[in-house]
Amino acid sequence: MSGYFPKTDSNIILWTQFMSCLLGGIFSNIDDITKEQPTTAGLVRFGGGRNLSSQESIQLQSLVEQDMKEKKFGDAIHILRRIVRSVKSYHKINHVINLVRCLFKTDQMEEAKTFCKDLQSTLNSANFTSAAKYICNNCDVDLRHLAESFVGKDYKSSILLLRCAFKVIATLHSGEQKLDKLENTAFRMTKVAEEMSRHNNKNEFKSQFGFMDEIIDDMLRVTDVDFKTKCEKLAWCLKHSALCFRKTSFYSQSIEDNKQAIFLMKAAFGDDAKFYRVVGQCYNNLGAAYENDKQLMEAETAYLQAKHVFETVTDWNDDDDKQSSIILTDNNLKRISDQYHNS
Repeated sequence: MSGYFPKTDSNIILWTQFMSCLLGGIFSNIDDITKEQPTTAGLVRFGGGRNLSSQESIQLQSLVEQDMKEKKFGDAIHILRRIVRSVKSYHKINHVINLVRCLFKTDQMEEAKTFCKDLQSTLNSANFTSAAKYICNNCDVDLRHLAESFVGKDYKSSILLLRCAFKVIATLHSGEQKLDKLENTAFRMTKVAEEMSRHNNKNEFKSQFGFMDEIIDDMLRVTDVDFKTKCEKLAWCLKHSALCFRKTSFYSQSIEDNKQAIFLMKAAFGDDAKFYRVVGQCYNNLGAAYENDKQLMEAETAYLQAKHVFETVTDWNDDDDKQSSIILTDNNLKRISDQYHNS
């Protein structure tokens, strides 16, 4: 460079000013890029960024919805990061849920899991009551659906999200609404159990059984619904619990939960219990647990009871459900018969 810029005092000053302007512009551009695309560490704190006006927030959310509808998840992520940095407190929760969903869709699992933990932190914060109320009104179903999405890729995040949903559901005042959502949460735990069983993590799932107990205990505390409604919802929940135990090879506990569910239904409805499909499903699951435990005679008896109930049930969603359940039970009985012949 000395051939072009002789080392005179004036040239040195000019060169210094030129480099200062050049580098200043570069660093300014880098700073702008950093502001627009924050690091994961910055996202975790939900910090930084200019507060958005209400109109800006609505416009950006509209863009997000359009991007998600068109499956442009990368574009949605970019906008959602900006919204999350700018929105305050629990009002950002539904945006965070959408961000997790988009990160999940684009396989950015580590960042998605980080935001799952932040959702839990929000529910553990001092403004829990406000946050829980906001989630009830805006995001509870999303939390449970998101939890089910995570099952195949990261069941620990799935459980974490279900626990978030459970914590919110526990604050509901309507007993009937609470029973429905708790039963739905228990149903999603069966998906977790099935996935963990597939990956030979059966014993690890045992540590999650306490969560099923929490759900059932919370259902038992509901007082503003009639006895029959409560018994039916409890029976469904126990059926899900029994299925979790069977999937993870804890057959004696599965047998116990199925029996308890059937007992509740008979206590509430007497002989009319046979008209409810949950009773038939419990008998069918009971037969499967007995069969897995090599108690073939008890399994056959349970399957026969299941078939009898399935033929009389009146609360099917449609006739195809009824026929498929009867066919399934017939296949179970045939399999037991074949095992008798081979033994």
